[in-house]
Amino acid sequence: MASKCLLCQEIFSSQKRLVIHERAKHRNNKIIPHRRSLIQPLLEQITFYQDAFIVLIKKRLGFNRHAVGAKQVSINAFPENIFVFLFEHVPSFRYSPIQWKYSCLFQGEAGEHRLKQLVNYDYWNIQQDPNLKTVDYVLFMDHVSSYSINFIWLQSELEENANSREFSDRPAETQENQPKSQEPNPQVHDIDSHKNSSNNIELTQSKDR
Repeated sequence: MASKCLLCQEIFSSQKRLVIHERAKHRNNKIIPHRRSLIQPLLEQITFYQDAFIVLIKKRLGFNRHAVGAKQVSINAFPENIFVFLFEHVPSFRYSPIQWKYSCLFQGEAGEHRLKQLVNYDYWNIQQDPNLKTVDYVLFMDHVSSYSINFIWLQSELEENANSREFSDRPAETQENQPKSQEPNPQVHDIDSHKNSSNNIELTQSKDR
């Protein structure tokens, strides 16, 4: 079945060839072909998800040496329009139409400062324990390295097992006129009788020397 690139309109004989083309020609793409269909979120909605992100991060911060290291955090049902609203003007913002996937990287001191602005809270990455008098935090810089956080919005479908009535996650199939997404890098989904879907934002943290 022929597949069309939504960015340059070139036609390919298979989806596999389209994936190769997009990775080679549009790796740093910021254009969202369906951008006009994304509704401007209300201030209350933006605030709700900013707060949800802050609460989730603070819950994942621990106060012992076993809590040290890179972490991956997921927020289910994170609306696509809010992710785009928050991150589309960040220089590292990227969008893959074939995967329906957004990503946005924040690195080092500049990345930490920009995230504070986006979530509207200076202490989103710090948690204090008044009893132990210890502080846990998401690290962006130390004396030898800088660290990065990669936000990824992805879409996948949940397939219902007819026998167990349980759902399993799988990548959503790409459709020619619709978007989709999947995957992370120290880090944040259509329905019928047999399918469900959910939107995800994933966060992962990594170290750059």
